[in-house]
Amino acid sequence: MEITQGVMGAIALLSMLLLVSLYFNIRYAKRLKEYSEKENHLIRNAYFNPITELPNRANIELVVNEHIARVLRHSEAFIVTVVKLKNYYDVKLRLGDTLSQEFVLQASKRLLDSIRDEDTVGHITEDGFVIVFNEYLSEDNYHIVTDRITAAFEAKPEIDTKYDINYEIGIGHTKFPDDGSDAKLLIDKATHNALK
Repeated sequence: MEITQGVMGAIALLSMLLLVSLYFNIRYAKRLKEYSEKENHLIRNAYFNPITELPNRANIELVVNEHIARVLRHSEAFIVTVVKLKNYYDVKLRLGDTLSQEFVLQASKRLLDSIRDEDTVGHITEDGFVIVFNEYLSEDNYHIVTDRITAAFEAKPEIDTKYDINYEIGIGHTKFPDDGSDAKLLIDKATHNALK
């Protein structure tokens, strides 16, 4: 009888220890998951625009620098294009943050629809996008791309507002290595060209 009570006490103690251990393991797993989600969120915010979910400036500069390293091995050139929404701040002033974000989101979709899947599009400023062409696009054929982009922005944005709003865009480009030797310079010069 005494042995049975001792065994029962040991079993109860072990059961309690297992339950406590299980509780802390579940709690620890939950904390790990929360930590991982926060870390992923921070990484995503560090390299992607939160509105369009396109690569941001830091991400695009990495892409351009990798592209530079690749084309140097083959003695090639490539083009970086910037598309500016010239009337973005006017739209933001008239429509507010929510509808101006919709204005930008629709612009990003039009831009993505007007280029090839293998090209990289980034959202680098509130009113600016950049395209890094994956293949070596010759300047002779560059107008085909700009014509498609221009045509994509001819229709009015589908925003429920009393204001008459259109897209006013500027397109500028730079060519590596002629216009710059690093990502920052290429993007900055293309941005300047888009504002002309």
